[in-house]
Amino acid sequence: MSGQATVKLPKQIEEEMTMLRGLRDLMGERVGYFFGAKMLGKKMNEETETERTAVRETGKKLREAISTLIETPSKENAVAVLTAQKANVEASEVNSKVRKPHMKKINPLRKAFRYIDTVALPDSLKELGKPATPRFSLSKWVTEAIETKKK
Repeated sequence: MSGQATVKLPKQIEEEMTMLRGLRDLMGERVGYFFGAKMLGKKMNEETETERTAVRETGKKLREAISTLIETPSKENAVAVLTAQKANVEASEVNSKVRKPHMKKINPLRKAFRYIDTVALPDSLKELGKPATPRFSLSKWVTEAIETKKK
């Protein structure tokens, strides 16, 4: 024998430790999905900048055309609104097509951490004897952490 004594934990503590380890692993998985989706979203934004800019620009032109039509109603201004609307729809469709392969990777990650947030974590907390309850104000430590982060 190596001289070390092994301590046998009571069954209740052993079960709680197992549940806590499971909760730790679940939180690690959730945070991993969140950061993965965030990184993929950032990559998508970088790779689709041109298409997103086109949607913003056509939207701006559409809003301007509508304002002009409201200020001075005329057939030409109405045609300008329809033209701008068509351009905005086309730009949005192009943007959607370019984003589609990215969203195919991002959506499962978002669904996973949403599932963990709404089902798995509340179930785990209930199992640990601390069910999640709605909160309507921030705890002191969260408020302080946010204030520190702002500075």
